[in-house]
Amino acid sequence: MTTRRHIAEDVLPGHPDRLADAVAEAVVDHAVGRDRDALVGVEVAVHRRVVFVTGRVASSPPAPVPWGELVDDVCASAGVAAAARPNRVETDVDEGPLDDDERGIRRFSDDQSITVGHAEGSEVTHYLPPGVHAAHTMRATLSRVRCAHDDRLLADGKVLVRLSEECGRFVWERCNVAVQHAEGVGFDELHTLLVPALGEAAASLDAALPGSAESWSREIVRINGLGDFTCGGTDGDNGLSGKKLAVDFYGPMTPLGGGAMCGKDPHKVDRAGALRARQLAVRLVRGGAVRTATVWLTWLPRPRGARLDHGARGRRGMGRGAHPPRGPGAGPLDRGDLL
Repeated sequence: MTTRRHIAEDVLPGHPDRLADAVAEAVVDHAVGRDRDALVGVEVAVHRRVVFVTGRVASSPPAPVPWGELVDDVCASAGVAAAARPNRVETDVDEGPLDDDERGIRRFSDDQSITVGHAEGSEVTHYLPPGVHAAHTMRATLSRVRCAHDDRLLADGKVLVRLSEECGRFVWERCNVAVQHAEGVGFDELHTLLVPALGEAAASLDAALPGSAESWSREIVRINGLGDFTCGGTDGDNGLSGKKLAVDFYGPMTPLGGGAMCGKDPHKVDRAGALRARQLAVRLVRGGAVRTATVWLTWLPRPRGARLDHGARGRRGMGRGAHPPRGPGAGPLDRGDLL
């Protein structure tokens, strides 16, 4: 009888790395919203009250980025208090027009990359690993509770979950929570605010992860294990876009490929290639070919476009394999497949 362990984490929108990701994505949305072929490749760092942005934004006509307004909107959406938001943006960004030659090759890969797509489970878990699905659920619960008590619970935080699985039944082993809080909020209040909501979230997972409700216990929850967490957000740590790759993709148990997707327009191979690999993996599992699928796509730039090599590993029952159809398949990328 084999016991599998599922471990994953997720972070709240006010975590410094996630703020940097959100600023980078807001730049992409700004440019692509004005020119669907816009070329965007930016990286963002945040620390205390300063945001640093480097890279390139090219579109026609040029769409200057309203940096201060954009950063403030991102922080407000993440629940960062006005007094704690960055108030200065420093940039080294090449902003300008997208010339016709560059526009003409936007549909081709202009870089090399190895991208990985993974799928398992069912539509109930969004074809994500059990630990990742559980971590997402707990993070969403923390966000909801935080928004309902934003005078007591602040924007920064994270959650780490660990479950074991045996014969299709899941048992909770640990739910570790770090959440920023206001001055004067003690452990008793934190437990009163958070633990019941986390228990309800565990019960809601039972349809996707059988045994989740039955095995849940208040004793497996740990909140702010290092003590007081009043100094958080960009005051407590610096943040950098693209650092939370295991969180953004499939957790720590699945290989990572390519690079970060945030801060890159939809034509960039790190983004489009990752979504294509994910789409193929989901198709394999959804179609019943395998229970678990991991797809690798290797992208190489060529004068007439990208060269694509591919491979896959699948598992049905005790190790029977499957391979995807030749080529990347047809049809538009389904960004929803990554959720």
